[in-house]
Amino acid sequence: MYGLRDAGYDRTIMYSPDGRIIQVEYAREAVRRGSSVIAVRCNDGIVLLAESRSYSKLIEPNEKISQIEDNLYVTFSGLLADARVMVNEARVFAQIHKITYGEECDVESVAWHLSKIAQRITQFGGRPFGLAIMIAGINNSKPVISVVEPGGAKYEAIAIAIGRNESEIMKYLEKHYKKNITLTECKEMVEQAFIETTSEKNNYELVVMDLKNQKIERNLMEQQ
Repeated sequence: MYGLRDAGYDRTIMYSPDGRIIQVEYAREAVRRGSSVIAVRCNDGIVLLAESRSYSKLIEPNEKISQIEDNLYVTFSGLLADARVMVNEARVFAQIHKITYGEECDVESVAWHLSKIAQRITQFGGRPFGLAIMIAGINNSKPVISVVEPGGAKYEAIAIAIGRNESEIMKYLEKHYKKNITLTECKEMVEQAFIETTSEKNNYELVVMDLKNQKIERNLMEQQ
């Protein structure tokens, strides 16, 4: 994967001679090997889907979509233990914001907070978090999706997939997404994008944030 030129630079967060932080690239590889996660927003709301993999029918799968506020959810692809740390950081930050300002925290503020944590680690010797995290919610009657990558990069998205099969899922979304898509159509598109690009019959968590009717549906779906 890396040549002799990069030898020794993949054990720390130092730059390699060609300007890369190889530990961050390793962290991105952990994301690509993680469970598939999809988020799509439309005028009426947001749909989140997270693959729920279980390696034994005797083991309960871990929750992949976590509620931070009434209007805000996060999901991730990558290392579960790292995700727990970031989810807890998001919850504490949101609660401090609510106590301080008397209002629920917005997506951008949580995303910036998590991105600063992720970026700081790349400067002070710790290994990067091995996950990418999506933050989705309703801000001032507007659906918003933000993504924070292992190195701390943050961006907003209309439709995004991370984790394994992300390239195939993104191609499906790019082909089928349309500007005025309804929430019902969005839900169907997200489910089909996952089903048609995944060979295994894994279950998945689905959260639908309905802006028009002011409600949130959450289900664990089983593939037949």
